[in-house]
Amino acid sequence: MGGQMVDEVIARLEALAADSGGRVELAPPVSGEEISSWTMRVPDDFRALLERTSGFTVGGHPHVFDFNLPDNHEPVVNEYWPLQDESASWILHSDGSATTYYVDVDPESGAWGRVFSFWEEPYARMVAPDVLTWVDNVVTGTRLALETAQQGTDLRRAFSEWLYGAEGSLSRHPSDVVEPMPVVKARTSDDALVAEIASGLPDDAFLADLRTAGYPTEVPFARVVPAGEVVTYTRFHNGSFLAAALVPDL
Repeated sequence: MGGQMVDEVIARLEALAADSGGRVELAPPVSGEEISSWTMRVPDDFRALLERTSGFTVGGHPHVFDFNLPDNHEPVVNEYWPLQDESASWILHSDGSATTYYVDVDPESGAWGRVFSFWEEPYARMVAPDVLTWVDNVVTGTRLALETAQQGTDLRRAFSEWLYGAEGSLSRHPSDVVEPMPVVKARTSDDALVAEIASGLPDDAFLADLRTAGYPTEVPFARVVPAGEVVTYTRFHNGSFLAAALVPDL
């Protein structure tokens, strides 16, 4: 993420709200002092965005994009989010169809990487290479939805149709799919990195190799995870691999 890009995204977002006739509303900014007090260190570019606005609303609920969800500041991530731990992700948005978007954060270096989403069933998607690309994509879609709504379509409907169906949306149902591998099989891979990652995962886990995948790409863990089982997600090598491990019965 570059400084020029974040300035452009902020400018586009503010212009969008100004042109919307009140139908796109920006959330209040977060002070630099508050951001500095957080346990999670956010990148300078994302910090610049938060200091101008912490999100925006498109036509009211359910399209509320909150870049500063309370769960990001809890000692333990709410169990609803099947993420490894609070130091390895930043939750960006949860929409009305039970889809949650988050950015992969390297727990050791703190580097922010790819944006993923997951559903309440074990379907996961890799949706963008970084936060600003994802935000910019949503801004583009909102602008297009506003143009459609001016022709008589409800803004929320127009935005939903773009978000989930338009070819240019990173949140659309993807045509690209990476099938997850059983970890037991992945451990015997000729690819040394795949075998290494698999060696540290439980026997009943599944691993997806996303190194060459595009955006968006779906990882349908639900096809291989036994029905009714709950999983937790773990990312490796800056989001190049995604694993789903079964949560033991408590």
